[in-house]
Amino acid sequence: MKIFKMNGVEWKIFEASQKEIKQINNSRAGSGEKDDVESLKDRYYGITFADLCKIYIDEDLPQDRKRKTLIHELTHCYIVSYITHQDKSYDEEMVADIVANSHDIIKEIVDEYFKEK
Repeated sequence: MKIFKMNGVEWKIFEASQKEIKQINNSRAGSGEKDDVESLKDRYYGITFADLCKIYIDEDLPQDRKRKTLIHELTHCYIVSYITHQDKSYDEEMVADIVANSHDIIKEIVDEYFKEK
């Protein structure tokens, strides 16, 4: 587990197996079933739970894929922490602004995370 702050809020990053990630996601969805058919169809490289301030990354991913997945999940974290309109559709200019504004913040967290590995 790794702890970081985004906009003053503490978040945690965990590496977990597919089975663990699916069990967490199923329990969060209210099913509580270990073998939820819908969940078993999907492969989660990573998943972000904004209300819990937790990010889960598939522990079995190759290092380069794990890095890209963490960047992806941290982008969700950034949007929730700084923009807060998750249901909004973003045009190209807005996406470019999100990338430009979040790049240094996300890169610092990712670099710190992988420095310890």
